[in-house]
Amino acid sequence: GNPSLPAPRSVLRSRWHSAPYTRGSYSYVAVGSSGDDIDVLAQPLPEDPRDPRPLQLLFAGEATHRTFYSTTHGALLSGWREAERLNQLFQAPVPAPQS
Repeated sequence: GNPSLPAPRSVLRSRWHSAPYTRGSYSYVAVGSSGDDIDVLAQPLPEDPRDPRPLQLLFAGEATHRTFYSTTHGALLSGWREAERLNQLFQAPVPAPQS
């Protein structure tokens, strides 16, 4: 309704509702579930901290964010969470100062 704004030149929209692998789906917390279940979905594998192998499988996406599940915001934040996890995992050791 603002006459000083020009008309759009083009429009780009997703086809999420008809994408073959999503069909417009999103996550939700089922009756009887809790935020703890979402936290479990977000845990990397292998889970055992005594396992000497590095993390081999990380999970991100809106279904793995306890506060913002079912949202694009949750997908973004969970991706940042896992990127930070990788940063911590592969962080090069800081050399000791030379005296």
